[in-house]
Amino acid sequence: IKWFQVKVNDPKPTGWGFVGDPPLGSNCHVSLLREDVKIMAETEGIHCICLGDTVDGWGGFLTKLYAEEDVSRNTEQRLAKWFLQDAGIPWRVFLIGNHDTMGVFSTYLKAINADKIPMIDWQAKFRLAFQNGSEVKINAAHNHKGTSIYNPLHGQKRAALWEENADIYVAGHHHNWAIQQEELSDGRVVILARSRGYKWLDTFATRHGFSNHQYGASIIFVVNPAEEIPTRRLKAFADLKEGAEYLTWLRKK
Repeated sequence: IKWFQVKVNDPKPTGWGFVGDPPLGSNCHVSLLREDVKIMAETEGIHCICLGDTVDGWGGFLTKLYAEEDVSRNTEQRLAKWFLQDAGIPWRVFLIGNHDTMGVFSTYLKAINADKIPMIDWQAKFRLAFQNGSEVKINAAHNHKGTSIYNPLHGQKRAALWEENADIYVAGHHHNWAIQQEELSDGRVVILARSRGYKWLDTFATRHGFSNHQYGASIIFVVNPAEEIPTRRLKAFADLKEGAEYLTWLRKK
């Protein structure tokens, strides 16, 4: 996986929304997703990254769960098309998660990607390149390797310590959320984050005793490229509305 550049032709602060797993279908918290889509589509200066699992796409040993669905494959494709093309979300990077690879959905998503948004399997490493020469390096994955019952950001911390240097390490996949900003021993200030996603009615999670988090469906990072102090340069919000309001204030300021 190679680093690539995302040019930002906006001198003002920008927001980068990392959209957690929807997945579009019977298990999706639709009303919350619509609220957040409206914020992402209508707030000036927001750019978005999909963390994968756009659809349930049940396949393999999970096919038995498809019996619990009342959404057809065709409807899932229509919902995926709405999410990618018609909802007005300003996508900049789009990840393919494990559920997207079940059946034909990853092929379908790539086929309808008319805007040629970078659409990458599982993980993307990219640099936000601003007009003043400032850069923010982001390591985004459907999930990073490593888990711990004591730290929901174990995979992100592992990536920050052992993988290539970045400013932000963010993932989805686990249907929980967390944010952590810290200064590492080498002086880097990093943000570790996980988006919860919009899968609320999850029988698998219920049967296996996983917690049902209520917040952090998507995480937004506000970047001020004119600021040199890292703790002021990057701010993370677990609430899209609050993050969008902060971004709007900062752009006016």
